Amino acid sequence: MIKGQQGGDFAPNGYQHTIDEEFGIGPTREEFQPTEDGPNPIESKMWPQAQNLTNQYTNPESRQRPRLGMSPDLDDGNFKVTLSNIDDLKTQWEKNKAINIPNLFPELQANTLHHYYYNQPDDWWDLIHYPDPDFDYEQSAIDNPSYYHMAKSKSGDPLIPRRLEHCHEVNRNGDFSYIYRRTGDLSQQKHPYLEIFESQQFRDFLSKITGHKDLVFAENYTFVSNYESGHYNGPHTDGANGRIAFVFHMSKDWKPQYGGLFLRMDWDWQTVNKTISPPFNTLSIFDVSNGAPHLVTEVAQGVNNKRISYTGWYQ
Repeated sequence: MIKGQQGGDFAPNGYQHTIDEEFGIGPTREEFQPTEDGPNPIESKMWPQAQNLTNQYTNPESRQRPRLGMSPDLDDGNFKVTLSNIDDLKTQWEKNKAINIPNLFPELQANTLHHYYYNQPDDWWDLIHYPDPDFDYEQSAIDNPSYYHMAKSKSGDPLIPRRLEHCHEVNRNGDFSYIYRRTGDLSQQKHPYLEIFESQQFRDFLSKITGHKDLVFAENYTFVSNYESGHYNGPHTDGANGRIAFVFHMSKDWKPQYGGLFLRMDWDWQTVNKTISPPFNTLSIFDVSNGAPHLVTEVAQGVNNKRISYTGWYQ
């Protein structure tokens, strides 16, 4: 789906097609050029809420959110990813077993990713929540010990308020629970730009930083999450999901007072040793080979922004 390889020496030729061209849904770059009569509006099907594409300087109604940077309408898929200095990142990793890599994508492509996920309707996502008050966990542990029940709901389900209140009550009592939205099928919901994370070149880059060799990427160990007001993920470890966890942040204008903070803890499950307020277009990676309890704090009531990130593990 992606043409060329990305990043530094990864992509001497960059992309050869626009994303719309790659899917055979138009427009081409030639069709995108303005005409003598002004902008040449073209309907793009890449984004579900797409409007007409026009020239950068003559489009009065861009699809970008106010004050949030360049419009994804201008993105033709031609870009390279410039990776940070490995030596500096290795030093940070050896000290903290966690690093942030800022400005991973060029500004235009980062805005494209943000817009693509930010503007998906609620029903596009699965609303997941745990525990499910309507599921018999004790009996399931006997009948099928390896089964993990992740409750999913869609907007309009009349049982949602009772289920979410149950999760909050469990959280208030100090037990594990979570509520947030996430993708259900990345084979249909993953933007092609995110394929950089599975490339061999990118995995080799992470191996040089972390010392973890032969990192394995599996799409079913990744998802895009969307935290809104009242959503959270309680204290937990990632078990045997992988050696390195990654979170690519696609939230814009996120403030610490909104909540949705990532906290990593010591094994007393109380002492916080790492806090991340989601920084836009930044990749956070941290070592989970030895467990590392962590959580995402609840997004405050009344927040109308969305905490969106691509999350997964390298095994």
